Amino acid sequence: MTTKLTVGIVSRTFFNVSYWAAIERGYFSNEGIEVETIIYGNRSQVPLLLGGDLNIVIGTPEAAIENAVSGGTLRIIGGNTGKLTHSLIARGRFERVEDLRGATIGILNMTEGTFFQIKEMLSKHGLSYPRDYRVKETGGVPPRHKALIDGTIDAGLQSIPWSYVAEEVGLRNLGSIVDYIPDWQFVSINTDTRWARSNRSTVVGFLRAMIRGTEWVFRNKQGAAEIAARELPTPLKYAERAWEYYTETNAITRDVSISQPGLAKVIDVLIAERILPEAASRDPGAYVEPDYLREARRLSQ
Repeated sequence: MTTKLTVGIVSRTFFNVSYWAAIERGYFSNEGIEVETIIYGNRSQVPLLLGGDLNIVIGTPEAAIENAVSGGTLRIIGGNTGKLTHSLIARGRFERVEDLRGATIGILNMTEGTFFQIKEMLSKHGLSYPRDYRVKETGGVPPRHKALIDGTIDAGLQSIPWSYVAEEVGLRNLGSIVDYIPDWQFVSINTDTRWARSNRSTVVGFLRAMIRGTEWVFRNKQGAAEIAARELPTPLKYAERAWEYYTETNAITRDVSISQPGLAKVIDVLIAERILPEAASRDPGAYVEPDYLREARRLSQ
């Protein structure tokens, strides 16, 4: 019997190569799982998960943390991208970060991800939001790239390999965000624990498939690059460079674990931004349900 899962992703970025590999290599099928992928963009994952429109999200951890603090049932069950892999890409007339005074910066949305990272990076160059620049919600990296090309934004964080594509078409790279924020859990695997508890074997099977898909990606440069080149889409040469970056830095976490320092940084920022109350737990474990991944690892040995 096959179980159908709806899986949400933010956009077509290299972070999802392990997921795409697990589909193509038949790892989900081996677990009796049929996945339907939904790109939810800059919408909130919270109502989609709580309402059952999505069963699992491969997306930012902020929304799950915020829901958990408010007494909700969303939790993080695995990791994906434990480091930031973005560069600040700007239109050609901006030569330095300081030149972005008065500019419009593209972000995912106002409550997660790139908004906080942009604020921290630009503050190191004397630019403060909202005094010195504006932001515009664009969705994820591919629509942000289009907005840069169209000129509806002046700059935005673009992940590898989209940053390579941007430079080729004449946009300017103003620096890598990881040089400013070395620890940040950027992408996690999230779910509604009410659903997960009633579908434990399916959740474990999903994570087993992700473990196998991630391991296959690390062992197969050419095959992984070809999948990424097709799915993003992007020229193969950029997908190959992206594979080298993500595997050499372990930005895509090989064992599907959560970066504890990275998740702690996210929590600290959410509290500093007053999105979470000061009394919220700063312990990353308060927002993670680890048992499913533990079982998936045990069964994968």
